[in-house]
Amino acid sequence: MLALATAALLGACGSSHMIQRPTKPAIAAQAGRATLLIIRTTSFGWGITIDDYLDGKMIGQTRGRCFFMTDVPLGPHYVVGDAENKAVAKINFQAGRVYALSQGIYPGLWKARTGFSAMTAADAKKEMADSSCDYREYNTAKPGKDLDPKDYKEAVDDFEEEVKKEPGRHKDTLDYQGFDAL
Repeated sequence: MLALATAALLGACGSSHMIQRPTKPAIAAQAGRATLLIIRTTSFGWGITIDDYLDGKMIGQTRGRCFFMTDVPLGPHYVVGDAENKAVAKINFQAGRVYALSQGIYPGLWKARTGFSAMTAADAKKEMADSSCDYREYNTAKPGKDLDPKDYKEAVDDFEEEVKKEPGRHKDTLDYQGFDAL
């Protein structure tokens, strides 16, 4: 039993493709682009790494209480968090806007589960300013694997089915307008 629990824990803590930076950047979208922030607002499950993808392409990871940002092309895109489950947010990214998603972490059967929720500018600013929230950048010299196309399609299909069955379930991210800057 102990060996099984240890294997599950080690599998959940995967390698990091992120670099911790001592200085937190100013947050603003580049002209003609949008900026996505993924903020893990809790230290619960500190050692568990959650992989994050944009349209199936790895954009970063969260571990512990941290945040990262990435530029996003304009238009509708799927953000996927890969844990015991595949959490999906669909956002229509607009030019010059910043979008902040809180990445939750919850107990699962074998490893942690995750989920996304849209954040206000004030909430995002408060979380990122906290000294216990680290800023990390995706290490392009040591990139992670993209999400398996079959897993990506299944996650998106499941998301779209949920939206069809329960139109209000993902409304906070589907209708998310983001904000100008922090």
